[in-house]
Amino acid sequence: MEKEKQENLLDKIGISFHRKLSFKLVTIGILVLLLLIPKFMILSLINERSSNATVAIHEVMSKWSNEQIVSGPVLCIPYEEKVYNEDKSKFEVFVHKATFLPKTMNIDGVVQPENLYRSIYDVVVYQSELQIKGSFDFPDFADLNISPDNVLWDQAEILLAIGDLRGINEAVHINWASKELTFSPGLKHESLGNRGITARLPEWTDKEAYNYKLKLTLKGSESILFTPVGEESRVKLTSSWNDPGFTGNFLPLEREIDKDGFTAQWNVLHFNRNFPQQWTNTSSGSVNSEAFHQSDFGVQLVSMANHYQKNTRSAKYSILIILIVFIVFFMYEVFSKQRIHPFQYIMVGSALTLFYLLLLSFTEHIGFNYAYLFSSAAVTLLVLLYTRTFMQKLKSSIGIGLAIAACFGFVFILLQLESFALLAGSIGLFVLLALLMYTTRKVNWYKE
Repeated sequence: MEKEKQENLLDKIGISFHRKLSFKLVTIGILVLLLLIPKFMILSLINERSSNATVAIHEVMSKWSNEQIVSGPVLCIPYEEKVYNEDKSKFEVFVHKATFLPKTMNIDGVVQPENLYRSIYDVVVYQSELQIKGSFDFPDFADLNISPDNVLWDQAEILLAIGDLRGINEAVHINWASKELTFSPGLKHESLGNRGITARLPEWTDKEAYNYKLKLTLKGSESILFTPVGEESRVKLTSSWNDPGFTGNFLPLEREIDKDGFTAQWNVLHFNRNFPQQWTNTSSGSVNSEAFHQSDFGVQLVSMANHYQKNTRSAKYSILIILIVFIVFFMYEVFSKQRIHPFQYIMVGSALTLFYLLLLSFTEHIGFNYAYLFSSAAVTLLVLLYTRTFMQKLKSSIGIGLAIAACFGFVFILLQLESFALLAGSIGLFVLLALLMYTTRKVNWYKE
């Protein structure tokens, strides 16, 4: 193919540095840097849309029910303490509370996710049904250096702390020593917190273990957590959600995750946590709420990488795709002896940048994977048709189209790999660089 003979003003006045390969490389570098500007604008737009989605999701969650933390049941028994007041020369009576945790706590729960919608945003919430049972040993006040005569047995209560009381769907009853008791709203406990339900216990008759059993129907959003209050706490959850995120201080001992959902089971002993089985609310024996909830564990019903995270990760690869495509164009110039104008580089770079705006727009409506397929196909076809206006051979335009499609496909694979993305990306770039070195090994870069 003959070398292109087009002349411009610089050619007519005898200046030819603009025809050197080194000058074209500098020009391409400047164009790549200029295309970083729309990249950062798109990243800013993704963050803005993500913030809007977060606000909408949290608004729906707040009206449905927030994250749930189930702590209990816990036994709370008041007792009197007589202190001699020297100034008044008499004894004063103070009422304190002693807290006793259960010997065993077994929870079998079913968590069913639901989808709610706010505008174009999809919010995942859940309905849960928890079967809670176990046993309490008879309270041993001697270990707390409290005389049984000072104990107010008739004011004993069973407490159950719940993260958001709006999530309770029906009345809660507890079977206590074969007696049916009804919980009332309200709880105030220095360790459990200020949200929960309370049931007044009947008078104590025998100094033996007391079994309990209750059913709790609870709705919530984002996650459901449990506090291991038992000397042995066992929790088993099943759900149709197939992308769980196990969170908190303990991971499940057993788990099964497939396309139909997950099953997970925890088994936590009192040795594994940093609070005792019984304490008082006095300054010397109290357990604060922070220490009590440090041992919470459970599951999150959230995706590992949502659509906006994938858009952000994809946009970060934009400069790589633009650079690779520009290198392919430059190599076409070198081997075909046909020049490509910087304006044509800008048009192709703009099309590649527009891909990320299309991707974000369609992701909010049809999901990331379909949006990626549609946007990449549209941009690839657009560039292919555009190159037909200045490339002499059809196979050259097809080669450019295949190169762009390969870049989009490579990035899509990296986005799906997640944990292995860095490894796969490094190997892919190494192979690409090796291929570029091999292709250009015989090019005389000093030749005009």
